[in-house]
Amino acid sequence: MEHEQIELEVIRNGYCIIPNFIDQISAKEIRNEYFQILQTNSLHSQSESFNFEDLKKNPWRKTAVGSSNGLGSNISQVLQTTYIGETYFKKDTTMSKIIKRIITLRNNLTNIDPYFGCDPKNDGYWNAIRFHHYPSGGSHMAQHHDSHFPKILANSNISFIQLSICLSNKEEDFFEGGGFIINKKNEKIYVENKNSIGSLVVFDGSIDHGVQDIDKNKVLDWTSKSGRIALFSNLYQVLN
Repeated sequence: MEHEQIELEVIRNGYCIIPNFIDQISAKEIRNEYFQILQTNSLHSQSESFNFEDLKKNPWRKTAVGSSNGLGSNISQVLQTTYIGETYFKKDTTMSKIIKRIITLRNNLTNIDPYFGCDPKNDGYWNAIRFHHYPSGGSHMAQHHDSHFPKILANSNISFIQLSICLSNKEEDFFEGGGFIINKKNEKIYVENKNSIGSLVVFDGSIDHGVQDIDKNKVLDWTSKSGRIALFSNLYQVLN
């Protein structure tokens, strides 16, 4: 699908889901790379700070638990987020190719240079590439709309749009709950299904969205490979 078509779908419905944006084999390779990171990097608290320079050495894995995250409205959430640097993975790996692809698409959709965010010191923004992992056991993100990042980007006249790649199949990696979007008809649309791994979800962050409780009948384990996983790439502002 051309990015002009994606833009039209997002304007019309608030979102666009592209099945098989990457093939399932590649998506599972990325998922497995994530699990390697999970096993080899310690879990930090959500209040422990880091910046994009730190990601040149190692990924940064942190919890996101509670309702106060410093990003605007208080949102009930339970998940872990793992940030990775663009140079962390060797060139020509599946991960590096997909990262470049979603950054380019995001920038095309927002009408900025395809490489914007790749040179943080000059651009003033960096590509926040990260995994959101909602382990089985009740992890979730309450229904909300994004307000913090649109305000930051507005200072540079860059429009805000969310892109994520599904790295889970419902009824295989988790069974209850999942990511959802409230479309412009006020309908609740779930983004995962039995074959959602590798799908791209593009949506207007100003519409309501969230993640309904993942397998709340189980006990949460931060090291578990179960649950919902998605790969994001947003622009974060470089802070002094």
